[in-house]
Amino acid sequence: MSRKFLAATLLWAATAAPLLTACDDDNVIESSDNKVTYSPPASVSSLRFIGEKIVPYNQKFNNTTLGGFSGIDYRPETGMYYIMCDDASALQPVRFYMARLDFNESSFSDVTFTGVTTLKRPDGSNFPSPTADSNATIDPEGIRYDPATWRIIWSSEGVRNLTRTPAVLNHPFLREANPDGSYVAEFGLPSLFRIQATDNGTRSNGSFEGLSLSPDGRFLYTAQEEPLYEDGPRASPTVAGSPIRILKYDRTTRQPVAQYAYKLDAVHKAPVPETQFQLNGVVEVLAMSETKMLVMERSFAVGATPDYSVKIYEIDLTGATDVSSLTSLQSASYTPVSKRLVLDVATTGVKRIDNLEGMTFGPKLPNGHHSLVLVSDDNFGATQISQFLAFEVMP
Repeated sequence: MSRKFLAATLLWAATAAPLLTACDDDNVIESSDNKVTYSPPASVSSLRFIGEKIVPYNQKFNNTTLGGFSGIDYRPETGMYYIMCDDASALQPVRFYMARLDFNESSFSDVTFTGVTTLKRPDGSNFPSPTADSNATIDPEGIRYDPATWRIIWSSEGVRNLTRTPAVLNHPFLREANPDGSYVAEFGLPSLFRIQATDNGTRSNGSFEGLSLSPDGRFLYTAQEEPLYEDGPRASPTVAGSPIRILKYDRTTRQPVAQYAYKLDAVHKAPVPETQFQLNGVVEVLAMSETKMLVMERSFAVGATPDYSVKIYEIDLTGATDVSSLTSLQSASYTPVSKRLVLDVATTGVKRIDNLEGMTFGPKLPNGHHSLVLVSDDNFGATQISQFLAFEVMP
């Protein structure tokens, strides 16, 4: 047994037992089968900025490089946060971290990493580096802890690289893993979402970025970051309303049961020069009920000032059309989900907005209000930052 696996096993043994007992955090409720579930706010009227902590660039933890934080989830009965790293084994094997965040309603004082776990392939091996085997390359992005099973659900956006021979066509996926990172199962992928060599299906690096479980644990939601080729053009400074799809899965069967269209904002500013890279997409979803959730849109344009814009919306699936039967949303008749702006992060006064991609509700604050945490992916680059932002949820 390796030292890393032993540490993960001991941590699991230490934290699993308290799950069967009542918890003293009033965020937590105990269901009839003794599984612990989390009670999020029913709605979010606004968010009040508490503070920011930045993890230094290229910092090491347990022989791994911290950075690339693309997803975050809070485990209330232990006070632990799970943080996805989007390193596709280029630096170290695909992994997620455990950490503790120290903040209250007036200040954010520390981020302390406590563990790291390697996520495994179905055969039990590590994911190879892209240079060793490009045909096995993935794009790890989202992560959620499932209190009903004590397992991890995580996502890959998939990889499409037509410049290689043969072309790299690795489909997006949603997978379930044990706390030690070992593979458990795969969620079904509708054929429309597969990556193709033609301009069909999922765009590379534009698929399952965000995911969330409904509070009762019955459903898993995930969202495309960008539109399918069939559904329309990508967002741009002059194109608003490009639709992405939110998928609803039955948690027990791991099969999709519905899809809903969500319309993106335009890219916040034109890149400089205008031929440079630009995008706007959904990078996280956070369910508050079976029909209501928070959605984070992240816009980026090379050379623009500012280069990033991040907005959080509250959306409602009630009344939206199930578009599962539609192979294209272009010229189709449907009702998209409704969306209401909760926060433009630029209005908080934070000095810099970086590549924010992860979002989770945290513990209740001393005043009884919920908290919300955002985390950014620095792309392992010295010109970007790994920032954690804490907010008070105003009911």
